[in-house]
Amino acid sequence: MKRRTFFILAGISTGLLILPPALYISAPPLRKFVVKIIQKELHYLKLEPIGLEKYVDDFFNSSINDMLVNLRWKTFYYLKISPNQSAQVFDLIKYYLLSTDFFIHKTDETRIISYLGFYNPYKSPIPNPYSFQIYPPESPATL
Repeated sequence: MKRRTFFILAGISTGLLILPPALYISAPPLRKFVVKIIQKELHYLKLEPIGLEKYVDDFFNSSINDMLVNLRWKTFYYLKISPNQSAQVFDLIKYYLLSTDFFIHKTDETRIISYLGFYNPYKSPIPNPYSFQIYPPESPATL
């Protein structure tokens, strides 16, 4: 092998070893990525920004948060992974909607969605999201 080829290959391999950690360290915090994932998936809803950030904080405070988790969520964002492709993204979106007043107000997409508190079925059960079909609202004529 020639000297020039050796230096070129050494430079390329060094760059490949240094680039991923540099991108990981210089990237914005994990929570911003997760907020962007939720906003991208629920772009048709009016989400309250403060409530969304509080939900993301509660979501990561309730689970293990280490370097692999950070790397996984950043990868989901960069690769544009959808809920159909990842169960973790699906759970993130599902628990966000269950933690808000979206189902309480009969899935009204015109209202601003407010965060109520992190959803835990054992501590804070949510009203049945389909109860408006079982118990339709009373019409003004019957009142």
